[in-house]
Amino acid sequence: MPQTHELANLGAMGHDSHPHGHGHGHQHEHQGEDMVEMLELDAAVMGSYLDTATDRIRATLGREPSVIVDVGAGTGVGVRALARAFPTAEIIGVDASPEMTAHIDAACHPRVRTAIADLDNGWPAAIPDADVIWASSSLHHIADPDAFLRTAAAHLKPGGVLAIIEMTSPPLFLPSGNPLEERIAAAMSTQEMNPFADWTQAFSQADLDVVECVDLSVEISEITPTVLRYGTSWLSRIRTGLADDLTADDLAAIDALVDDESPSSLARRTDLNVRSGRRMWITKPHSTTDTTL
Repeated sequence: MPQTHELANLGAMGHDSHPHGHGHGHQHEHQGEDMVEMLELDAAVMGSYLDTATDRIRATLGREPSVIVDVGAGTGVGVRALARAFPTAEIIGVDASPEMTAHIDAACHPRVRTAIADLDNGWPAAIPDADVIWASSSLHHIADPDAFLRTAAAHLKPGGVLAIIEMTSPPLFLPSGNPLEERIAAAMSTQEMNPFADWTQAFSQADLDVVECVDLSVEISEITPTVLRYGTSWLSRIRTGLADDLTADDLAAIDALVDDESPSSLARRTDLNVRSGRRMWITKPHSTTDTTL
């Protein structure tokens, strides 16, 4: 399970869908740098959803958590949000990639530690039971989601919650209904690891009750240089990851969008409408769910 979360992996579909394999050398290092940039740009531009997510978790949990586990922690975007929102909790960031956990460790936050682990192989003994298990854009990477959900539920403290966040659409930059972006979304949805799946049935099969389903969509009206860099980085990854799935005309259109010298580049357009769709399911094991909710 390549657990690096958020949308860095979403733009690496197809032949490049396993960015944390056993390859080495300059190409691997460059790819890791690109993913770090993508994750951090997404947080800078679309990160307001994190405050909504942590607020709803606090309201559902009904107490201050002492241990939170972020599954697929990536560069630590979720870890940082959780540390801000829950100032007394120990935060454990779990990722299969040492390159990603190194970014979290470099921040040297006193309440944060990391664990390098592939959760397809079970729950690591070094990770304690948690009040909150947070999995953001990582569930669709798991080989056996049902087994993972059951295992995670078994490692919740009494009354704890499992919060799953997944994207409902790719980041969108062009006016609503743009055919190119619709074809990109369609191509991504046909991949083996569909990033836009609805997981409601999977929770039921794992004996988890959905206590709350939260729309975390974000829309940005101010087009700043950071927003443009985000759009260029995203579309460049799409250009590489879906090169075998899009038409030559679509690839040429993407090339024009990311080329600052092109008359139709993102930087020259005045009709950008930046938005991102995410959904969060806050779940509890069936036997612990308050039936009065």
